[in-house]
Amino acid sequence: MDNKETKSKWEKIKELPFQKKVGYLLLTPPMFSILLLLIDLLFEVDFIHLQYFWTGDTNVDYHHGGGGGFTSALPIYFGLMAIAGAYLIKEK
Repeated sequence: MDNKETKSKWEKIKELPFQKKVGYLLLTPPMFSILLLLIDLLFEVDFIHLQYFWTGDTNVDYHHGGGGGFTSALPIYFGLMAIAGAYLIKEK
């Protein structure tokens, strides 16, 4: 790749409207999390321990009617970020 091709690609990125740049920025974390989830599921590599970050224990005795737990709101936030990013990137 010569300098002209690199410069032209950089110029294309610089010419993007601010709205699209923000949209791509908002799409990056959800796409990264989906990539990590697929790596975790397909290759059984447990380097990120998603189940420990997204679920919790209430320290209740489950054998005597207790139970429950909680989940993190992170997947909801990533979903909202993806929707907002896609809306900003969409051509009007």
